[in-house]
Amino acid sequence: SKMRVRNVVTAAAACAAVGTSRASEEGAVERKKRLYVPLEKRATRRVVGSSGGRAAPRRLESSSSSSSSGGGESADLELLDYFNNQYVGTLSIGTPGQKLSVVFDTGSSDLWIPGSGCEACGDHDAFASERSSTYRQVMDKSGNEVKFEVDYGSGKVRGYQASDSVQLGSLELSGVSFGLVDFEDRDIQGFMMDGIAGLAFRGLAMVTKPTLLELLHEQHPDMENVFSLYLSNEPDARESHLVFGDYDLGIVGPNATWHYTPVIKRGLGEFKYWTVKMRGCRVGSETLCSEGCYAIVDSGTSGLAVPDADYDTLVALVTKHLPNCRDVTCYYAKETDFPDLAVMLEPDNEFPLRAKDYVSCSRWGECVVKFQKSAGSTYWILGDVFMEAYYTLYDVAKLRIGFACDGACDGGDWHGKGGYVDLDAVSTWAQLLLAFAALSVVAILAYVAALELQYLRAGCVSLHRSELPAPPPPPIR
Repeated sequence: SKMRVRNVVTAAAACAAVGTSRASEEGAVERKKRLYVPLEKRATRRVVGSSGGRAAPRRLESSSSSSSSGGGESADLELLDYFNNQYVGTLSIGTPGQKLSVVFDTGSSDLWIPGSGCEACGDHDAFASERSSTYRQVMDKSGNEVKFEVDYGSGKVRGYQASDSVQLGSLELSGVSFGLVDFEDRDIQGFMMDGIAGLAFRGLAMVTKPTLLELLHEQHPDMENVFSLYLSNEPDARESHLVFGDYDLGIVGPNATWHYTPVIKRGLGEFKYWTVKMRGCRVGSETLCSEGCYAIVDSGTSGLAVPDADYDTLVALVTKHLPNCRDVTCYYAKETDFPDLAVMLEPDNEFPLRAKDYVSCSRWGECVVKFQKSAGSTYWILGDVFMEAYYTLYDVAKLRIGFACDGACDGGDWHGKGGYVDLDAVSTWAQLLLAFAALSVVAILAYVAALELQYLRAGCVSLHRSELPAPPPPPIR
């Protein structure tokens, strides 16, 4: 499980009470324009470094249906699904546009992509700045290129700051600042996307100022300042997607409603993460975070990240009846061996996670619990595992997040069973190795059988010769 978490700064918080709301009531959004982003989910994920977390980005100094009423323009993007581990969409940069794949990440705020001159970017597609008529290099007062560097825990990317137009589906954003990468650490070179498009707040941005969300609102003011994220557990039936300015509660069910929780700002300065207040995480009769804590709703994290102080306890609670477990991996187990848990968010929301929402088991009895330490942080992170169970609305204008339920909230039953990792799948190399091993055994057995047959034949010939009568003596002359 290759999830990534972040180190975040803690401080005092203020929380406004926002309750459950139906789409047709006060919480409804009257949308005029929409942008639909299809997503592809990929198997590889950001690898967490030895610290278990990702440091905040830094910039280097220069070295010199049930949706609410309303129509309007749409620009749609799919999210492609790679074994429920990474959701990736496509955007275009430059004039004419060059398509690149990105993770739409609600846990960061910058846009970065590989540049064509990068010799340490793996097999990633790269942006050829010389082919764009609208490309601009960002320079400092001394006329030097402005450098940037972002550390994701699993490694760094670094490069230079630039500006160009960005196309999200049919919508174009002009003057977007982004990072043009000329170096990626080895683990990042193995990621199955080219770059990252951050969808968090300005307080996290080091390069992309204004942020993509701010530019969408400024340059397309007739599009409602919200976006929704649907992560499908059954991509063959309905594709995963990201929609700016719109949502469709009909995906969840005919009576689906949004259950809202307020986004809060911790510390001074501007909003950074999509941070919400947790009232607890309950497993059976035990409740963690019973006095309140904080969580980040983050599409860039695969599973459920848990602070150090609670991690061992939570793992022990969900595996306590299973004798053959090592951390989050259990053997000779099945889904029904694991309990349900519930995440409770302000003001009065309770979101169950069924065992099948947070555990994946192979047919051979190996199960993986989709938890990871949020090392060095007191924050919980509600990643893709949570958003696969609950269709999610990010309301930028009203600073709240909605999770959809059709009647009582009941986990991910509404759109089928998903899987964090495909435990039953065997890689091509593994299959070839097994085939080679099997053929080798067959060849050895055949060789041994041939030797034995040759030995037996040789023995029979000797025996037959010993039984033959001696030849008569030659005649006497």
